[in-house]
Amino acid sequence: MSHSDETSRPCIIVHGGAGEIQIQRRTPCLSAVKEAARIGYLTLLEGKSALDTVEAATQSMEDSGVLNAGHGCYLTEEGTVELDAMIMDGQTLNTGAVACVKNIANPISLARKVMTNTSHCMLAGEGALKFAKKIDFPVLEDPSLLISDRSRQLYEDKKSKHENLGESASSNSKETNVQDDPKKNTDMQLEVHDTVGAVAMDTNGHIAVGVSTGGTSNKMCGRVGDSPLVGSGAYANQQAGAVCTGHGESLIKVLLCRDVVYNVENGMTPHDACRKVISKMAELTGGHGGVICLDKFGNIGLEFNTRKMVWASVTHEGFLKYGIDPGKEIMNYDTPVKEMERFVLANKLK
Repeated sequence: MSHSDETSRPCIIVHGGAGEIQIQRRTPCLSAVKEAARIGYLTLLEGKSALDTVEAATQSMEDSGVLNAGHGCYLTEEGTVELDAMIMDGQTLNTGAVACVKNIANPISLARKVMTNTSHCMLAGEGALKFAKKIDFPVLEDPSLLISDRSRQLYEDKKSKHENLGESASSNSKETNVQDDPKKNTDMQLEVHDTVGAVAMDTNGHIAVGVSTGGTSNKMCGRVGDSPLVGSGAYANQQAGAVCTGHGESLIKVLLCRDVVYNVENGMTPHDACRKVISKMAELTGGHGGVICLDKFGNIGLEFNTRKMVWASVTHEGFLKYGIDPGKEIMNYDTPVKEMERFVLANKLK
């Protein structure tokens, strides 16, 4: 297959977070990422761009209610909502991001508006809200509409645990010590990092990435993690794109996604690049997390050093693939790409 043929084949990979995912949550989380991959691939088959695709796939996960993005997001130490998101066009390096937004159900779409409607790369807090209102972007009057029973229960449980240990509602003072000595990070694998992300390549061979999150549960108000930071939470250029999830402070320190793409640029496969950089991050910071990657040839890679990571993809082979356990993937032969193509064609002929 020629280089041009390979890059013209649309493909997508998404993730729904990494960590200790409880048994009762595994099926709904897998369903959410499989649906996002399907939606993303159908968007590509309709001839839309990689940017359109990662926005649509990420929106799907924000709306799922079972992941830490949009509806069902984690809460701050005060029981409030603060969301981060970022989108990046690998062809132009244009980027849009939002941080600490409270009243936005789909921050990935507001991030794209920052990219297309401003000269800035990121807007945060009240500034992002003012911008949203100025362009008539949908704003929720009550941000508590984004809070699910699960996120509220997680907040209460963590708050109670810290109070019982004689700690404040925020564990950040303790986390500072953990950062100083990575060997103390014994509980980090058990944290659930449900940040969502997508990497896609369209029929023109253009790559884009998108990421959205509610951040760490019971975080300090105003805390911004890796997700909206270019190079840390996500990165794309004409060679590859990568999106990660995990302990944000660790991912920030090593510019994890830029490092993955850099290694692909220098001849590594996405799989080897992901494995190398996750290992490097763990060695340097003691942190835990996962990353997905897609290169200009349509090859995918992923790696995580947490116990689980939910992901799904549709690539050259023409089938939906997904997984949750290390080193294991499932191919869904009941949902071949040809069936998706017939579905799209039928809709176009109506």
